[in-house]
Amino acid sequence: MTAGLAAGIAAVTVPVVLAVSLWGHARRPGVLVAAVRAHGTVPGPLVRPVAALAVAAEAVTGAGAAAGLLLGLDDLLCACLALAAVLLGAYALYGTYVARTRTHAVPCGCAGDASTPMTGWVAVRAGALAVLALAGAVWGPPASRPPAESLIVVAMGLVWAVLLWSLPPAMAQERERSPAG
Repeated sequence: MTAGLAAGIAAVTVPVVLAVSLWGHARRPGVLVAAVRAHGTVPGPLVRPVAALAVAAEAVTGAGAAAGLLLGLDDLLCACLALAAVLLGAYALYGTYVARTRTHAVPCGCAGDASTPMTGWVAVRAGALAVLALAGAVWGPPASRPPAESLIVVAMGLVWAVLLWSLPPAMAQERERSPAG
């Protein structure tokens, strides 16, 4: 995968995933609060503000990256992808910590989803998105590309978004179907 292709895919994938996440949090605002409480990592009085801060950070970075992409503001796009890389990297570390230190299943709370457990796959998704966002921030979009190539990049970005978004729930379902061994 060339640097320009990775950056183009990141410019589509990261804002789409953050927008879907924001939509889920807006539809089910209490789920993230309940999940963070279940994780047991944040003192009780801070759970609600921490959850709100996470959603606000996703909203700002995702909206900024989308605006940069759609309006051709490369500096804004790259800055928001860099911020998204930091945010998603923090999510990967947090997800790894929670998945490794909890003896019982706790919900992820990602995008208002109460059914997906916090597993290593949630951390893998966040880590993959962080690496993709970093690639987009470092290489930035090319100055111009032919319409056919742009269409391919957008399609690939959407495919990556769907694949990465579906990874943790799919792996949780697979774990439930697999015999214990």
